[in-house]
Amino acid sequence: MKNIYKLLTSLSVFMLLLVITSCNSDNEVEPLFDQSINERTDALKSEYSNILTAPENGWVGYYSPNESFGFYTVLFDFDENGSVALKSDYDSGSADNSVTYRIDKSLKIELVFESSSVFSQIFSLNNNDNGGEFVFNILSATDNEVVLESKLDYGSDITVFTLRRARADELDLAPVYASVNNISGDGTESVFRNILFNDEAIGSFSFNPTTRYATVTYLTDGEFEIVSVPIIITATGFSFVDPLDINGVILTSFEYNDTENQFENPADALKIVYDDIPGLPLTPYDFGNEAGNIRILRTNDGFLSVDRSSSNFINLFEGWRSDFEASIGLPITRFYIRDIGSDVAYLDIWIPVTGGTARAYFDCTVDVTQDASGNNIVKFTFIEDSPGNQDFGLASFFAPMTDFIFRESGFYVQKMELLNAAGQNTLGLIPVDDPSMLVHWYDF
Repeated sequence: MKNIYKLLTSLSVFMLLLVITSCNSDNEVEPLFDQSINERTDALKSEYSNILTAPENGWVGYYSPNESFGFYTVLFDFDENGSVALKSDYDSGSADNSVTYRIDKSLKIELVFESSSVFSQIFSLNNNDNGGEFVFNILSATDNEVVLESKLDYGSDITVFTLRRARADELDLAPVYASVNNISGDGTESVFRNILFNDEAIGSFSFNPTTRYATVTYLTDGEFEIVSVPIIITATGFSFVDPLDINGVILTSFEYNDTENQFENPADALKIVYDDIPGLPLTPYDFGNEAGNIRILRTNDGFLSVDRSSSNFINLFEGWRSDFEASIGLPITRFYIRDIGSDVAYLDIWIPVTGGTARAYFDCTVDVTQDASGNNIVKFTFIEDSPGNQDFGLASFFAPMTDFIFRESGFYVQKMELLNAAGQNTLGLIPVDDPSMLVHWYDF
């Protein structure tokens, strides 16, 4: 037994010496790659550069900075000298320019835009809090597709931006600019935009040209559903990024009919049309239990109103405010209907007086009458002997706006999807006899 143990020990020592001798005789380790890391990186950067500069018409992609925005068309024409010409449908091409770029390497191969571009402009929206980017990781690149990922995004909302070779017919973005204008409207049409299926209203449609989001409102089992979804604008119309289901009716894409000034999808028997009356009941607003303020203007104390009104109303109001200041020599600093309840409200118009403070020159109580028919209409009536009313003979100068508010037709009232700073619902007023006007200004 002892002899067997010695034999096994000797064999083990022999095998160990054999292995050591073998290792010493060949210190060369077979390399995993034929090139060094730097050589492989340089080769990949060169390959990506060749891919980016190859297409005759450049590249096209649909860019969204974050989940709260729809998509902008962006065209890229890279050259071999480190410049790229950028065109987009953002703000009708106002940010179009040529900038320098480079392909770099940190953790991943990166595409870096080195100077201000359309990406910078989009980033600046929402007080520079829009998740924009100027550095993209190149996730993959082939002759027909380049997939980019924002290097600057964190968390779950990371922008992935896919480019494909552009066609010659896509290089002119003028038709896309026109589509943006057609979807946005010019402010003279009714704010009521109804979605028709087989010529019956099934919902309402609105569009925010800055965020590229469409808002669709419809009824399900008597309850209001309000959804805001991103869209992609094309040369002939627009498409929903994801098909939208309204009680079994699927909305996918629409083309613009210039003659009728409406968007259509004949194959699905769908239209989006302007109308003088809402196609569906408006989202009800409960005066007395909700915020009940229309703060059209409040510049004193540093507060500025945030605009959600229609351009037609903005033009009316700003024209009046300019004329008032030119005639009186003092600006309007505050204008709002406040504390709107079920039967009373207050209208305030303020201008500055000596000492720089604000004083109510027109401060009146208003009767509020709501339509009992269920049409969600409210009428404001001026009470001449309002306590505290001090117009100082300026009533004629206030008339353009007081006539607007005390109009005989009254207003459609709609609860808006936006909240004020206190988390209260805001409301919009739409004149029954002029539905191109929407009053929806409020303070944050």
